[in-house]
Amino acid sequence: MPILVLLACAACAGPPAGETAAPPVKVPLVTSSLPTADLTPDPALGKALREGLLAVRAGDPRRAVNAHFNPVINIYEARYRAVPGRVYCARSMEEAARYMKDALRAHQPARVVEAGLVLAYVYRARELMILDDPVAAQAGLERARVLSPANAAVLVQLGAAYKAQNKTPQALEAYQAAVESIDLSPSETKARETIDAFYGLGSTYVALGRLDEAEATYRRCLKVLPGNALAEMELKEVQRQRTQGR
Repeated sequence: MPILVLLACAACAGPPAGETAAPPVKVPLVTSSLPTADLTPDPALGKALREGLLAVRAGDPRRAVNAHFNPVINIYEARYRAVPGRVYCARSMEEAARYMKDALRAHQPARVVEAGLVLAYVYRARELMILDDPVAAQAGLERARVLSPANAAVLVQLGAAYKAQNKTPQALEAYQAAVESIDLSPSETKARETIDAFYGLGSTYVALGRLDEAEATYRRCLKVLPGNALAEMELKEVQRQRTQGR
């Protein structure tokens, strides 16, 4: 895939007849600081992630974390530290475009690469949660959020890590961000990430006793995923709790 670069252009024309040309305007050279994106998959990274997932499927979370996901994260973090400017990871060109626009607004050099490193953080966090280590899961996912601020999978998992530590306000913010990021999820994972984000947000509202907002969340989910059994079940539960509370 060719590298995509956002370029700024200026049109130049001579003065109308009879008019004096204005002095030339010096335009700063900014090409080197423009954001770029290259989402070409890294075969070595993909192979390492697949090997980690084999350990996950074998039911060995400790080996998956220590022998696979940690080394991948360490190698690619070191590699990206050598890249000038900020590094983002994206699963699609739509997501990459979002990050490039953010970088342009911030006048910040940036490069967007494939999402393999962020996937490693997400996979590792899931195994760390199984190992009852939400603190370590949270730390990695907060780094993943810096790399992929609009990745719903990262945000949902981060919300779960906060919730496991009774950090309810932080969980609420993460799930809200996940719901707002669903439009950028790839088609193959969008349905799963949609229900995970809405369920996480709705259940957090319930934990806070904010039943009206919980009901609105599940109704909004059903507009996006009509007939979803989990959303319908949770909506009925919220209505039951409201009735009992009267």
